[in-house]
Amino acid sequence: MGISFSRAVFAHLLIANRPFFKKSESFFEPGPDHQKEHSSYFHLESHGIEGPIKTVYSKQYGASHSHWHPTLHKLGIETNRSHFSGSNVGAWTSLTSVDPASRKRSYSAVEYYAPNASRPNLVVLTGAIAREIMLENKGKFWRAIGVKFVAGGVEFRAKASRETIVCAGSVQSPQLLELSGIGIPEILKAANIETKVTNLNVGENFQEHMSA
Repeated sequence: MGISFSRAVFAHLLIANRPFFKKSESFFEPGPDHQKEHSSYFHLESHGIEGPIKTVYSKQYGASHSHWHPTLHKLGIETNRSHFSGSNVGAWTSLTSVDPASRKRSYSAVEYYAPNASRPNLVVLTGAIAREIMLENKGKFWRAIGVKFVAGGVEFRAKASRETIVCAGSVQSPQLLELSGIGIPEILKAANIETKVTNLNVGENFQEHMSA
């Protein structure tokens, strides 16, 4: 269960990236009784149903959960009945990445890596640190063509033929974008980094959320 306060920029980014979120997810709906008892509300159109990562509401909750939504209602915070639809403001019961059949955690290693581990064109390099997203100037826009990274004290460059996915978490993802010249010009200039793409949202508006 969680409560989160966010700004309009979060909603914009969530809506823009929703097709990619849905692509990764297989959502299992809770029944009417579960929704009523645990406030596990949802909008199905905001969820994916064919992705490798399985998401489901927990079967059971601690005793305090029954007081979670009513208590916040008394504080003027309403239940958000669809916190995956573009705004997570309000009180809501959170999903878990768990296989509903086995009740085991569903995550990238078992759902993405394990089924493809034997592919000859797949290499997972551990202990490497990404330093910069390589960008190519295409006139009106910049195109990501790969990444610079360091492994064993040596810098390497990996070229991408189709796409480059930045997945370094909520702190290091914006850091990597800024190191690559994507962000707020004043901040990049102070760090002696050439601004390639101006984006006033990179590294801004980050807020920790309260949870219980």
